[in-house]
Amino acid sequence: MVENDVYVADGFGKIVDGTLIGDNLGNSIYAKTKTGVVFDASSRDMEGLSQIEGFNAFVRGWHPSFLTEVMLYSINEPIRIGAASVMPGDVVLAKKEGVIFIPAHLAEQVVITSEVVRLRDLFGISRLKEGKYTPGQIDNKWSDEIEKDFSKWIRDHMDELPVPKDQIQELIKKRMW
Repeated sequence: MVENDVYVADGFGKIVDGTLIGDNLGNSIYAKTKTGVVFDASSRDMEGLSQIEGFNAFVRGWHPSFLTEVMLYSINEPIRIGAASVMPGDVVLAKKEGVIFIPAHLAEQVVITSEVVRLRDLFGISRLKEGKYTPGQIDNKWSDEIEKDFSKWIRDHMDELPVPKDQIQELIKKRMW
């Protein structure tokens, strides 16, 4: 493993006797990758792993047992994590709600699209709080009036938004919404 790699393993959802790492292996993984792990199984040593600043573990559960009745089948091969197929080199997007895997060749497109969605969500929430539009208007295909309002809002708030100004200008130029 090298920096930015994520250890992704399919342990078939095994919790008891399915602990794929503890804090020793977790420290070694983090020292090499500066990331963390995604397991369809469990981990142990939650206390020790939580002390590794920056380490992330997205696992099915935690258990004090050790790994038994499991065999390493392959390394860097396609696997499944829950209902997701995972290929070596996929980009991992891990959030509190869960984890998704993005094929590397689509990562840039996903990031750009997510930035547009993020800006539209910020605009929609701000206009809902102001009472300017109803949820039905914001959660539907936007009218020309709302699209124009959004474009003006983007220009007026460009310096305050969480998306870098140069990216916003590029999105405006391409009219990605």
